[in-house]
Amino acid sequence: MKHIEVYHRGRCHHIDHREPLRLSARLDFADNPTNLYAVAPADSTPLSYGDTVASVRKGGACNAERISLVPHCHGTHTECIGHILPEAHNVADLQLEPFIAATLIRIRPQRAATTTESYNASATSEDWLITRAALDEALAPLSGDYLQALVIGTDALNEFRDAACAPYFSHQALARIVELGVQHLLVDIPSIDRLYDGGRMDNHRCFWGLDVPDRPQTARWHASVTELIQVPAHATAGHYFLAIQLPDLVGDALPSRPILFSFSTGKVTP
Repeated sequence: MKHIEVYHRGRCHHIDHREPLRLSARLDFADNPTNLYAVAPADSTPLSYGDTVASVRKGGACNAERISLVPHCHGTHTECIGHILPEAHNVADLQLEPFIAATLIRIRPQRAATTTESYNASATSEDWLITRAALDEALAPLSGDYLQALVIGTDALNEFRDAACAPYFSHQALARIVELGVQHLLVDIPSIDRLYDGGRMDNHRCFWGLDVPDRPQTARWHASVTELIQVPAHATAGHYFLAIQLPDLVGDALPSRPILFSFSTGKVTP
């Protein structure tokens, strides 16, 4: 296969599939540093049945493992509106295009005390916020034609990974993302909300159009949020096409493998 052609907004795009940018952080069961809310670590153990242990090292004929993990807590994962609704909605049922027009930006979080932007009463002045002002500044040099998906790298310091001080979005920033028509939001932080906000999850509700309960925005019910991605240091801000690879399992959130592809543009179609 020499190249892949994708037509978007009347223009042919030649996808460079030879050097994809993988945004997922591989989950290593032997050494997994991501463990939110102090839940049990992700685990993989040889399957045992009767007198048999499915481990070649332990004398078994083959390897077969039993895996235990919480997608929301243990690594890169994609979630759907089922995350905040009583009825079941499955990530695997999302109508994801094979190649989604995407924009990658990098944003430096700032202390809540240094901005007029806000969050709910759970916030403290020492929290780190991704603000609308920073969002607009990062997007200003870029065309709005590739905002079906928005990928945000926070250029976060290592200490941001700690749950107690992980950055999150101001309400104004999240509302701006919805206003821009973003359907798929990918971030390298643990959650778009403050991890401990009393269960309000205002930003999740806003993203899926549930901030006004009597007038839900049904157009957003097929939107997705992918958290705990890992943006390669050499990935430059700009436009890409995105593929979100998911296992075919039931669940409001699943481990995922988002991939960015660079492209060149070709002729305009009539």
